[in-house]
Amino acid sequence: MCQPLREEIDQGKEDLDEKVRAQWAALEAAISTFIVGGYITDKLVKQLQPPKFEHWELISRAPRPALRVFGRFAMPDVFVGTHVKPRKGLGGMYSPQFEHEKLVCEDHWKAAGLPADGYFSDPPLFRYESYITENASRKVRVPE
Repeated sequence: MCQPLREEIDQGKEDLDEKVRAQWAALEAAISTFIVGGYITDKLVKQLQPPKFEHWELISRAPRPALRVFGRFAMPDVFVGTHVKPRKGLGGMYSPQFEHEKLVCEDHWKAAGLPADGYFSDPPLFRYESYITENASRKVRVPE
């Protein structure tokens, strides 16, 4: 994870309000689900549109207010979170606020020394399963 995300998580875990600490603990649990290989769908890790710009979000819905970790994939199965924002202030999916956070994601990515053209990509299809290669599907499916 990039430094801004690490700092935001650390601050959230030290908050005096128990509800705020619970919110950040839930975010860490969501991140841990990805790290340990739990089943992943776009309810947890979502590819933002349009996919060609390679923006993703890791979602922590409960407890409210929901949090969104923006980031990109450095290679298959390696998601690099750049920063986190409460969902409430982001507006709709294509709102100026949401689009701004995609640009912030790119800035943090570059500031971390990650190459602008070196992140993992799967053009032209941008298949979900190319980014998260095991135990994942874009939508929940019942195994055959």
